[in-house]
Amino acid sequence: MNDWSGRGTGGAGSRRAPLRGAGLLVAALVAGWCGPAMALMPPYVYETARRDAASVIVIAVRKVTPPQESYGACTVTGTVARVERGTAYKAGQAVSIAVPCARAGASPPIGGTMWQPVESLEKARFGRAYLDAAGQVVLSQYEQLAAAP
Repeated sequence: MNDWSGRGTGGAGSRRAPLRGAGLLVAALVAGWCGPAMALMPPYVYETARRDAASVIVIAVRKVTPPQESYGACTVTGTVARVERGTAYKAGQAVSIAVPCARAGASPPIGGTMWQPVESLEKARFGRAYLDAAGQVVLSQYEQLAAAP
């Protein structure tokens, strides 16, 4: 007599293989259904990036230029409203930074990038940027702000 434990004719695993494949299929479907949030790095990675950023500035946003594709880097242009950390920037200084963004309905690659919605980036009047020594946003750490802090 054969049962699903693999005992009996057919040897161990001959009956388990279809179940294993079905389990992998279910796991893949669940992972896809959960969306990109499942692919993000643990929160402490982003916290460390913010903590270790060379510069933290608040930008009075003047303009957001989205990429030509459905996702990529939006160029956020404005002036430094406040310097919260670092000496590379001064209040009133013109600044332009690249922020990862995606249009509604886009399918950006899964990974650690936190894609900002283009539409909300364009509406935000201020933004807090966590920058490395080269002036690049670290690990997508850009925070949209409705008002100056």
